Amino acid sequence: MEKPEWKRRFWANTGSSYVQVMLRLVLGLILFRQLFSGLSEEAFGFWSLLWSLFGYGVLLDFGFGFTAQKAVAEKMAQGDMEGLNRLLATIFWTFVALAAGLVTVFLLLRPYFMEAVSVSADDWSAFSSAYIIFFIGMALTFPLGLFPEVLRGLQRIDLANWVGVGNTVLHFSVIVTALALDWPFPALMAISVVSSLIPNIFAAFFAFRLIKNLSLMPRLFEWRAVKAQMSFSIAAYLITFSNLIMAKSDQLVISLTVGVAAVAIYQAGFKMGEMLNLFSVQLQSALSPAAAQLKASGDEAGLRELLLRSSRLTLVVVTPAYVLSAVYLDGLIRLLTGLDEVPAEAFWVGQALLLAIYSSQLTNSCTKRILMMTGHEKILLRLSVIDAVLNVAISFALVFPLGILGVALGTLIPTALIGWLFVIPLTLTSVELSAGRFLKFHCQGSGWPLGSFALVLILIILLAPFPSDGGLWSLAWRGALAGLPWLWFSRKLVKEMTL
Repeated sequence: MEKPEWKRRFWANTGSSYVQVMLRLVLGLILFRQLFSGLSEEAFGFWSLLWSLFGYGVLLDFGFGFTAQKAVAEKMAQGDMEGLNRLLATIFWTFVALAAGLVTVFLLLRPYFMEAVSVSADDWSAFSSAYIIFFIGMALTFPLGLFPEVLRGLQRIDLANWVGVGNTVLHFSVIVTALALDWPFPALMAISVVSSLIPNIFAAFFAFRLIKNLSLMPRLFEWRAVKAQMSFSIAAYLITFSNLIMAKSDQLVISLTVGVAAVAIYQAGFKMGEMLNLFSVQLQSALSPAAAQLKASGDEAGLRELLLRSSRLTLVVVTPAYVLSAVYLDGLIRLLTGLDEVPAEAFWVGQALLLAIYSSQLTNSCTKRILMMTGHEKILLRLSVIDAVLNVAISFALVFPLGILGVALGTLIPTALIGWLFVIPLTLTSVELSAGRFLKFHCQGSGWPLGSFALVLILIILLAPFPSDGGLWSLAWRGALAGLPWLWFSRKLVKEMTL
């Protein structure tokens, strides 16, 4: 029997994702330190705030990007090119119109935004120019963002990843050079904006190469093609909105309550959680289109296998990454920022956010991607809205007595509660799995890799404590040594993903 497409392409997609993400983590670590030390506190805070707002750009697609991914997976399997062209053309030109209108609004709001985040008179001119460049770039990026979704639907994420590898190296090289030459702040922003456009342009090229009869001519615009997907699109949009509130609202809450300068301290702790999440999500990049295909074909056993294997692999891969990050967080933050001493607030923010990301990976990462494509989007929407409301409410309630740590706890508390008490039980019910079988499957495959990792790490902590002035080499050899037995005992799990 022929293997499902997700199995044939799993390691090509996942392997290239990890090449890209490891490169981004290493170069991002260096670049973050360069920016942290090379920019003023106000400039770094403004930079971080704008790029946190960039994440909200996906809200402008009203769920159509996720709909495009689902439609490509289904309609390519059915051979419905006419329907696919109408749908994609309608989405693309809708995005173009929205981008043109919204960039006008953002530019008109510029003086009010600058005043709201308390930009000083000395920085006003440079920050204002950077703001204009940023939002024009976001408007250009928005409609082109459709094409990576097309590649995901085709399960050819590897193509986008290899483009990302080249773009990451180019972006890093140019930014570091610009910092060394003391280029103005708006020029740095322009470099980053252009680098965000390049992967989408290449994704468009590959999409047209892989789908021979793909056409986005304006004459194909037909709102009825989207109307049939509207219910799913709205649910996807609102879930995305809720998730972004949870992921991106922290910097905004801090800017409005404590001040934009405090964002820099928060970022020192936040960055490790962000990097852990970036490292972890690569495992699940192919799950959504795979689930859509399996659901369309009525393969319930295949869905159950997809859930079990992907969630167990996530547990085995993410747990060591989380534990190493938590144990050596002080050294990682010093390496990341160049600080001689890590502020207590930054350290505990980092611990809280690392735990939030780890809990989310175990409870939400695989399950939500599969549930979303199998008809459970409405209940996921309710859970996401509750999670987002609690996130913002707790953050505002705790920021005044606890400072920026309160904002981090506002992320951790609802994420853990919703994930373990609601998402996991819903998932088990949807694929008709008992909690006992689910737990047994994960224990059978993960005991040796995680147990051997824990034993070696404990020995390293006892016999070779991390020095107060430890740097990259001190972190690297400890992580590598603890990871050797983990790699050996994980071989079987790696092979099982494509059997």
